[in-house]
This record gives sequence, C-alpha cells and structure tokens, in this order.
Amino acid sequence: MVKLFSNIRKQLLGAGKMGKYLKYAIGEIILVVIGILIALQINNWNIENSNSAQEQAYLKRLIQELDDEMASYTRIKENFTNQQQAINALLAIWNEPNPIIRDTTSFWRNFSRATGAGPWYQEPVTWTQLIQSGELKLIKDQEAIETLFKHYGFLTRVAANFSEYPTQTTSDMRKLTAVTYSETNFSIPTDDNRPMRSNPELLGKILSKKKEFKALFVRVGIVATFHKRQMESLLESAENAKMVLKTNLL
Repeated sequence: MVKLFSNIRKQLLGAGKMGKYLKYAIGEIILVVIGILIALQINNWNIENSNSAQEQAYLKRLIQELDDEMASYTRIKENFTNQQQAINALLAIWNEPNPIIRDTTSFWRNFSRATGAGPWYQEPVTWTQLIQSGELKLIKDQEAIETLFKHYGFLTRVAANFSEYPTQTTSDMRKLTAVTYSETNFSIPTDDNRPMRSNPELLGKILSKKKEFKALFVRVGIVATFHKRQMESLLESAENAKMVLKTNLL
C-alpha cells in the first residue's frame, strides 16, 4: 500500500501536475489522520469495555460481600438475643432475697451464654481492595460510592465501639468468673461431663457474690441490647447499599 502511494506521487510529480499532487498529498494526510483517529477510538472502546467488565465484576463481589455481612449480622443479632434471655433468667435468680438454683443445667447454660460475645468485626475484603488499589474509580455511579462510604464508615464506628467498651465489660465478667472458680476446689474438666459444675461449693460461691455478678451481668445486658439495635441498623444499611449496587448491574 505504501509502495502504491509512493508510485502515484512520483507519477504526478513526473507529469508536472503539482496541483493534483498537492490535493493528493492533502488527501493522503487526511486518510492517515482518520486512520489514527479510528485506531484511537477502537483503543478507547477496548479500554471502556475492559473497565466496564471490571466494574461489573467488582459490583457482583461487593453485593456478595454485603450478603455475607447480612448473614453475619443476623447471627450476631440472634446471639445478642440469646444473651439477653440468659441474663434475664440469671437476674430472676439473683433478684430473689434468698437465691436458689433449682436447675443446675439450665443455670450453667444461661451462665455460659450470658458471659458476653467476643469481637465479631471482619474487614470487608473487596471494599478495602477498591480503596487501596485506587480502582474505586471504576465504579461510575457516584451514589453507589457515597452509599458504600456511608455504610462502611458506620460499620467501622460500631466495631470500634464494641472493641472498646463491650469487650472490656466481657473481660471484667470473665475475670470475676475465673477468680470465683479459683476460690473453690476447681479443676479443669477433661471431658464433656463437666462434673465440677454440679459442685455445690462452686454454686454457693457464685451465689455469695450475687451483687458483683448481677452488676456485671446488667452491664453486659445493656451492651447486648444496644448492639442488637446496632446490628439491626447495619442490616438496614447493608440492604440499602446492596439495592443501590444492583441498579448498576447490566
């Protein structure tokens, strides 16, 4: 093709047809420019298609991550509900003038459930990757980005609050329990029968410290009530973020 154009130019110049040559040269330049523009446009299309494919992949991953979060929040909410019920059962015993444990199996089950939940926060992998890699720009919908920032900001605040006060309350509860156990002929159980839990001395020691245990369990109960509501709010926030993201799926 290049050789053909070169021959045409030579023929025009050789024939002394300068005007036609200039027109041909201009036309050739225009063709080259058009070719470059077409190539650039094709490249832009390829980049846009690639970005769109990556955006869709990230949207699907974010939606799946939100689904996993909501399942986790639901479980945690149920755990807090069980904790509230267990604490109420224990308080019913300790509120009696002369507390009596009539059902040791039920008592220990409630005692175990009431001692508090451990840390539950899990870092959102996809969202963190988008932030750290700078690929958040692939998501074109500004509302979706703002919704995600709002949701994960709220999640971080709730988790930080839980790590500070509730975790300390749970730690205090477990310390009191350990100290109480150590004041009796306590031994580490080596099987699932846990004979030490039927030990009258241990039960008596716990009842003798009813004011201390009651105060701590009330604190744990207040925390459980507050964070149960926080889980409900997180569920609503995650569901809202999911709905916004789904509107961007192709």
